[in-house]
Amino acid sequence: MPGSFRIGTIAGLTLYIHFSWFIILFLLTFSLAFGWFPALYPGQSIISYLFLGLIASLLLFVSVVLHEMAHSLVARSRGLPVRNIVLFIFGGVSNIQEEPHSPGTEFLMAVVGPLVSLIIGAICYGLFYLFRGAHSPFVPMLAYLGLANILLGVFNLLPGFPLDGGRVLRSIVWKATGSAYRATQIATRVGAFIAYLFILVGIWIFFFSRDPFNGIWLGFIGWFLLTAAHASRSQATLDTLVQGATVGEFMKKDPITVPANISLRRLIDEYILPQGLRSAPVMQADRFVGLITLKDIQRVPRDDWERIPVGLVMKPVEQLHTVTPQHGIKDALPLMSRQDVNQLPVLENGQLVGMLTRDAVIRSLEIRQQLGLERSENASG
Repeated sequence: MPGSFRIGTIAGLTLYIHFSWFIILFLLTFSLAFGWFPALYPGQSIISYLFLGLIASLLLFVSVVLHEMAHSLVARSRGLPVRNIVLFIFGGVSNIQEEPHSPGTEFLMAVVGPLVSLIIGAICYGLFYLFRGAHSPFVPMLAYLGLANILLGVFNLLPGFPLDGGRVLRSIVWKATGSAYRATQIATRVGAFIAYLFILVGIWIFFFSRDPFNGIWLGFIGWFLLTAAHASRSQATLDTLVQGATVGEFMKKDPITVPANISLRRLIDEYILPQGLRSAPVMQADRFVGLITLKDIQRVPRDDWERIPVGLVMKPVEQLHTVTPQHGIKDALPLMSRQDVNQLPVLENGQLVGMLTRDAVIRSLEIRQQLGLERSENASG
């Protein structure tokens, strides 16, 4: 997620914090310092309340990390790669790089997060009732963490995609219908309905309650859920369009190639500018040896373009990720995303037969959708 920075690794999972996380940390800290702790632990200084609010807020985000780790560890145990966990203004998200391959896997992945939150909440409430007679700042802190984690677990179980409850709903519909696409359509519609409810309730609270901030916050959450539901529906449509399609159907055949021994200046003047190329396969005789992109050229000082050959700047084929014409496009697109590349060379028996580019795939998908050329929706995903 752009705007995030790495803070460490837990159980092999890299943890990032998005800059928006500091907004909610600030709001939670001040809300607890001026509301929760003075009410339940009176007689302390404002500095003490701010310190307690900060500690409670940080412990809540530890709970969020445990919630997301549960999702990630189950996903990893089912063979799904997990890129990282990111904390942001709405809590946290596990960046799982592939969709579940079966409704059973989706169900387990989805339900384990809220279950962890509910368990943490129950433990905190149990400790709260055990020590509730003590005049200690940890008693109201335990009460807050118990309430917050139970609310977090219950909220995530709402049956609106992409909340965990929405994914549980999708897994059940997927199992019943055998169609991941149809299940996603239903779950995202329910998710949009719940999002609109949040927005309407938020508007009502804003105008007719004594705490308009809660209305703004609720409406903001509804807007986020609505955006995520629409994005998930678009992704489901994309999955339907590419289901069963191969790289050979989307690749550009016989791409323009460049010799390895020409200078960068000649490459620019004779190939890149006239043809409008952003990248080009590099050949040595009739052998594919690498790929050169605009980024590669930009790393070379302009004064050296006349004397440095393409072969010295290109990325050699040994360092490239390649696909075959028979490769599924549904697998090739995530590969491009994971490797952050805009093109993949297509090889068959070691020979270059085409190039798969993001632009070509997007154009082809737009045309397919306009012509109604969706593939069967009955694939299990």
